[in-house]
Amino acid sequence: MSNDSQYGREFLDNYLQVMGSTWRTEGEEAKLLANPTEYAIEKGLPVAPGAVVRLDRSQPDSLFTVDELIRDWTLTPGEHVLHVPFEELIGEADLTDAELETVAGGEAAPNINVVVACYVA
Repeated sequence: MSNDSQYGREFLDNYLQVMGSTWRTEGEEAKLLANPTEYAIEKGLPVAPGAVVRLDRSQPDSLFTVDELIRDWTLTPGEHVLHVPFEELIGEADLTDAELETVAGGEAAPNINVVVACYVA
């Protein structure tokens, strides 16, 4: 499997669903905290055999880029860093009408993927 396909749209969708469900679905945060590696595997993230998932709950100064998420997931052999900030990064009120229409239409420009997915749970 090429790196492009392994870390493409499905990776990003699954990653951001982890973020959204942690913030919005009762009980999901507890499951994530109990065993980040198992949780990531259950949510469809590509965890390398024998690797562990290290959870980063720090609050960033800005939204993550796709490149940052992939870099931190793949940087250290045997370890994947999963960013799930303690607080939601952006809410519906923070999105423009155009961004909300993009969410409803199921399309996103590359520069707003993270914004869109942080809104979609």
